Amino acid sequence: MHKTNSPATQGKITYVTLPDGSVDVWIRRNEQELPETEEGPAGVEADEIYFKLSSADVASKEEIEADIDFWFDKLETSEEGGIADAYSKENYRTATRALLSATCEQIITSGVDVELSIGTEHFSLTEKDQINLFGKQAQLAAGEEKLEYHQDGQPCKYYSAADMQKIIDAAFSYVSYNTTYCNSAFTWLEACNKASEMDAVQYGAEIPEEYCSEVYKDYKEMMVK
Repeated sequence: MHKTNSPATQGKITYVTLPDGSVDVWIRRNEQELPETEEGPAGVEADEIYFKLSSADVASKEEIEADIDFWFDKLETSEEGGIADAYSKENYRTATRALLSATCEQIITSGVDVELSIGTEHFSLTEKDQINLFGKQAQLAAGEEKLEYHQDGQPCKYYSAADMQKIIDAAFSYVSYNTTYCNSAFTWLEACNKASEMDAVQYGAEIPEEYCSEVYKDYKEMMVK
């Protein structure tokens, strides 16, 4: 960011498409009039940031101007003249969606605590763990009364059928809850009309009611109970 001075206001944005298809953009805020002094004539001073877009298709002048504070805040401490494609509405949506998905996967994989007859134990839920639990469900259905399994970082041991069922139920409920939460967060994200609105769509945030699926609403009610 730098200060710019001019004889008259330059407006909030200057958007210039270059012959190679790239775009030079200058955005401004905190504009104030400067009085005439002995050192120079009256004019206008503003905070200004200069950046580039790889193409006019990335973000239009209208998109940037409608969300100019977002662009200014994101680029205020960046090196000027750099490519800022990442902050276009659709690129930011894509990045936010990827972060939501990765966070959901990480949280699921980290696992869940389960209260058993022998105390509370923690079970990770990697894809392999989930497949193993499907196998345990089949063993339970076949009538086995004790089943080998292990909590995180511990050797295998036998669990009673009742405890094994608790592990399976807790695990699948945890996976389903986080999956349905993430899908509702995606719905919320898709409804955002500006990149600045997307910063609120973070994993763990309270999802507005209108974006919650019926399945997620049911899970929320079960958790309250």
